[in-house]
Amino acid sequence: PQSAGSLPEGDDLYAVAPAQGVCEVVVYSPLHDATLTELPERELRNLIAVWADRCAELGALPYVEYVYVFENKGREIGVTLQHPHGQIYALPFVPPIPRRELDAAREHLARTGRCLFCDIVERERAGAGTTESGGHRATRVVAENDGFVAFIPFFARWPYETHVYPRRHFGSLVDITMGERAALANLLKTLLGRFDALFGRALPYIMAMHQSPTDGLAHPYHHFHIEFYPPYRTADKLKYLAGVEAGAGQYLNDTNAEEKAAELRATACGGEPSS
Repeated sequence: PQSAGSLPEGDDLYAVAPAQGVCEVVVYSPLHDATLTELPERELRNLIAVWADRCAELGALPYVEYVYVFENKGREIGVTLQHPHGQIYALPFVPPIPRRELDAAREHLARTGRCLFCDIVERERAGAGTTESGGHRATRVVAENDGFVAFIPFFARWPYETHVYPRRHFGSLVDITMGERAALANLLKTLLGRFDALFGRALPYIMAMHQSPTDGLAHPYHHFHIEFYPPYRTADKLKYLAGVEAGAGQYLNDTNAEEKAAELRATACGGEPSS
């Protein structure tokens, strides 16, 4: 820890503020070698209930403006603690990526009168199904049920980047219904099973939950969703952030989202929903 004398001092160029926040670790299972993929649906439902409970309590703290739920899975992501777990950060500010997302959603609502994310869900689901000739449409949807849909977005930065959206518009896990908890557990079981079946091994990923801020302001334009970033581009090659991505912020993805979604749909998923 830094001594008081070594703390940075702010000026007119570099702003500083007292550090406030909460970091919690959520242990998924007593089994050391288990993964989120391997949990039965009933345990996934319990985990979603824990996430919702912690988001409600942490978001109610007066200095917390954003509750960020995430998981780092796999040594490729830099994980050193192998026991299955995720984390929750309660932050005194809205982080940059959710902030840009909120700005875009607010601008879309002002321009069109519609939720940006509801439009995305509608567009992705409209591409699913079969053609008039009986063939399968080129679609980015990986899996869906009555409550949620998972798809590789048109704007994916990683080859197998997959987003999970509720079909009903709501802002955070605090707003999720009991039926939607069950539907989310069901979809996660299917999606994570497809991830692991893709290359025949546990697929590493970053899981990031994007929620409405808890800053006391209204954010009716925001739509809760989960984003997964698996780092592999093929079975034995990682997708690295190199010169253009890291230096310019411009992602290069040399894959086709429709083709990658088809690969995931075609997996012999050993993680299909179970009770």
